[in-house]
Amino acid sequence: MNDTFSTIINKHETDDNRQSNTEDLLRAAIKNEFINADEILDVAELLSLSVKDFMTGKITDFPIIPVRQSDVFYIKKHTESQVPYFHSHKFYELVYVHYGKCVQQFKDGSKLCLTKGQCLLLCPNVVHKIEKSSRSDIILKFVIPCSLFNQTGGKVLSDKFCKTTISFENVSETAEFAILKLLQEQSCNNKFKDLIIQSYLTIIFAELSDSQKCDIVETMLNDYFEENIKTASLSGFATIRNYNADYISRLIKNRTGKSFSELLSLYRIKCAKKLLAESALTIEDIAFEVGYSNTSGLYKQFFSILGMKPSKYRNILK
Repeated sequence: MNDTFSTIINKHETDDNRQSNTEDLLRAAIKNEFINADEILDVAELLSLSVKDFMTGKITDFPIIPVRQSDVFYIKKHTESQVPYFHSHKFYELVYVHYGKCVQQFKDGSKLCLTKGQCLLLCPNVVHKIEKSSRSDIILKFVIPCSLFNQTGGKVLSDKFCKTTISFENVSETAEFAILKLLQEQSCNNKFKDLIIQSYLTIIFAELSDSQKCDIVETMLNDYFEENIKTASLSGFATIRNYNADYISRLIKNRTGKSFSELLSLYRIKCAKKLLAESALTIEDIAFEVGYSNTSGLYKQFFSILGMKPSKYRNILK
């Protein structure tokens, strides 16, 4: 992390920590940030809550959903002083994990754990909250007004998937570069600032859209993995498709940029994550279900891809 990036991130932490300890600043933040600010403050008063009580999560079942608003684009670190509370917003929010993890919780009780290099696009009106983070977690939140989102290709991306939340497993180096440049550019007074922001956002949305392209080879592989997850092999896939193993290996690498074994590992870890989140199976049983002969194979690949052990991932989602 370079000095400029560190300075920006540390300033976000300092500013939020100062605000969270000052009643007047918190009240001003609510007035500025929420469409239904007056209703929030009235309900807080009825419940004998100070503004600090509300903003620091003292009450977890607040009777109304705060609705955030913004006509201005900005990026901000999700700081250590911020506490979880369910809310929605009238803008698009892009959440990117530069380091560490980010656990999103939704009103229906479901959770999504993002790790380093992953991001999530949240469309307007989605009710969610980000669980408490540590100072070492570097989670960047983009607030993107609807008009800017549409101008920079975001609408094409959201229409493509027809979802209100869209997760992206691996952010490209190009997209990551654009994200970090945007973080720096928003604090500059360059007369071309708005144009620069639009340009970088367009790059990010184009890269995210491209990363989700469904190649026919990937489709065939995913179908094969689903049916043969415990016994999948390059030779087995080649036989089913009536291809020479060397040829299909080169084709997979050229089309996807990854080897057969890398794609198989990613698929197995994807299935393991789902089982860890949605089942009560032991980690040993999960390892067997997704094709590993022992738990050490699962642990090694899980840590290599996600940077944590399966047990820690499951604990995060509890």
